[in-house]
Formats: sequence, C-alpha cells, structure tokens
Amino acid sequence: MKKGCLWIVILLLVCSTSAAFAASDPKFLAIGTAGAGGAYYPIGIALADIITNKLNIQTTAQITGGAIENNQLVNNKTNDLAITINFLAYFARNGMPPYKAKLENVMGMFSGLSKGVFQVVVDKNSPIKSIRDLKGKRVSLGPAGGGGIQQFLHVIQAYGFGEKEFKAVYQSYEQSADALADGNLDAIVVQAPVPTPALIQLAATKKPVRYISIEDKMMQELTKKYPFMTPITLPKDMYKTDEPVKTVYTQNVLIVNKDLSTDLVYRITKEMFDNTTKIRDSHPSCKDFDIAGAVVGLPIPYHPGAVKYFKEKGLTIK
Repeated sequence: MKKGCLWIVILLLVCSTSAAFAASDPKFLAIGTAGAGGAYYPIGIALADIITNKLNIQTTAQITGGAIENNQLVNNKTNDLAITINFLAYFARNGMPPYKAKLENVMGMFSGLSKGVFQVVVDKNSPIKSIRDLKGKRVSLGPAGGGGIQQFLHVIQAYGFGEKEFKAVYQSYEQSADALADGNLDAIVVQAPVPTPALIQLAATKKPVRYISIEDKMMQELTKKYPFMTPITLPKDMYKTDEPVKTVYTQNVLIVNKDLSTDLVYRITKEMFDNTTKIRDSHPSCKDFDIAGAVVGLPIPYHPGAVKYFKEKGLTIK
C-alpha cells in the first residue's frame, strides 16, 4: 500500500472511532436546581451552558423542589446531575431521614460550589426576636423538597422544640416573600446562597423586615452538634438590615448519577474547572468557587470520572 493511501486509511479509522465515541454520549442531560427565586437555578443554568457549549450535549437546568428532592431525582435518573447540600447527600446515600431508603445511585462530582446560608426573616414589627419564638407560628420552609426543611428542624431541635410545634407552610421562596409582605406568614425560612434573589426583591419592597440571628451560645451548641454547619455573619449592606446577621451555612455540592460513564463525567468535570469564571459570574455566592474547594466537604463517594480528573490535577479528595 502506498504511503499516502495508508495515511488516508488511518485518518478514516480515527474519524470513525471518534464518531462512535461521541455517539456514545447521551443526547440530553438535565441538571436539578430549585425554585427560580433561589440561587440554585442561575447556577444550574451556567453549569448547563458549559456542558451544552463545550461538549455539544443539550443540557437544561430544571426547576425542582430543591436540595432534598434533588437526591431522589438523581437516584431515579429523572435528573442526571443536581445541586444539593453536603449533609443531605450523605443522608441520601445512607438512607437517613428525610430519606426512607439508601439512594446508592447518587455520587459526588465536586464540593465547594457555593455556601447555602440559613436565613430566617420576619416582619420588622414582629414580636419574634429569636428562633425559639417561632414555636406555634406560621412558618414557610420553602418548597416541599427544599434543603431549608431539614436545616430548620436541626436548628429548632437545638432550641428545644420540634416539627409538630409550629405551623409549616411549603411554597417557593418568591411566594413565601410575598406572603410575608402581605401578612399571611409569621416567618419565612430560606436555605440558599446569598444574596438570595427572592430576599433581594423582598428588601426592595416597602414592607420592612428583620432577620433573626442565632445567639452566640446557641451557635456554639449547633456547630458542635452538627459539624457540617459553619458560622457566618451577613453584613448590613447585603439586605439593608439594621445589624449584621449571625447565622450558619452549609456547603452546596454537585451530585451525579453513578451510571453516567467515567469518560463523560471526567469531561464534564474538566469543562467545569476550565470555565470557573462562568460559574463564579452566575451568582455572587459562587465568587470563591475553585478547584481546591472541590475536593473538601463532600461526604459521599466521588464518581470515578471526577476522581480521574482530580488525580490528574494532583488533588487528594478529603
């Protein structure tokens, strides 16, 4: 065979192999986020755009019930990837409440996406001064599958009361903010990156509100009992509050279904960290997103594709 013909055959074989390789990718992917009034949704849009534009796989950010539901959606393959909270991913994998069975199809892709901040908001003239004053009150916990529910239950247990001792309402953060402004709720609970869009909008209304801080002694008890909670202080200019707000945050993480191929998850992970600027620009809470934080604070097994990428970068998963 002539040398020129040999090169043509080789090129044809390479192209054929590449085409088959690309054809093995799914045609569509879905990323679970939360309601449009939180931060998960704009972050999810940025993640979806990266996959769509860099890997040529049509990917959409889907509005969901939020962090609790997202583990279930990934486990049953309704969503391929999703944003959730680090401790909820652990609870899901291990079949701990609020989950009734082990969701073993859920694997980690990376941590450190953003900080999910626990926020409690009341009318400025409300007699509610402390989280303990929420006992017996009408409290919106956000959407029914959202991460604020479990976080709120952890917090109120430390304050000495339980889930049957207040009137729970489940609705989106936008609806909750509207209901508080209209006087139809005593308080709203938001577990989301800050500043949270629905709360920015609430701050822009003529209805004055107040944010409830966690007292110093209770902060010590909470973070000791729940080491996945970390203290944080929200500055006054964030929501135009009279005082800084002392509360806690947890890590938001990206999870993935275990059945996605190692190669595909490797390529998705690579593109995410090749395009960190787009993710950081998606929401202010992502401003510190980087590869160093990706391997810290996700207490479930990482997908082999993500492990491959981080090993290439010389990182050890902690």
